Amino acid sequence: MKDYRITKEHVWGGVLADHRGALAEKLRALSAGGLNLELIIARRETPGQGTLFISPLRTLQELESAEKAGLSRTGHMRTLRIEAPDTPGFGARLSTALADAGIDLTSYSALAFGGRCVTSIAFESDADADRAKAVLEQLFGP
Repeated sequence: MKDYRITKEHVWGGVLADHRGALAEKLRALSAGGLNLELIIARRETPGQGTLFISPLRTLQELESAEKAGLSRTGHMRTLRIEAPDTPGFGARLSTALADAGIDLTSYSALAFGGRCVTSIAFESDADADRAKAVLEQLFGP
């Protein structure tokens, strides 16, 4: 397995009702469509309404399942997924390189498990995501 893997991912999202079981309903619908998601973010945005974000969606069947579940491709989330060895200071190195390059982040999440970590970073624009990918590939290798 390659030590570092940096990919652009499309994030899909939608409104999540603010009631018990709403997330379970959406995830059941997505699961029934065969989706194997790597990223799920659900949160209450305002009283009475939440937001759900999922990624990745790569096949036509996955896209259709997401649409049937009431989700759509988010136009405002340009995301990089970075898979890497779980090493102390990785997040600091990554975020410092992007800051030094003058690239703003809109969202950052990371998880480590089994000696690996996966970081998901969202940017304001496709251009920022492309610039960030180039910076990170220079730092960690393509």
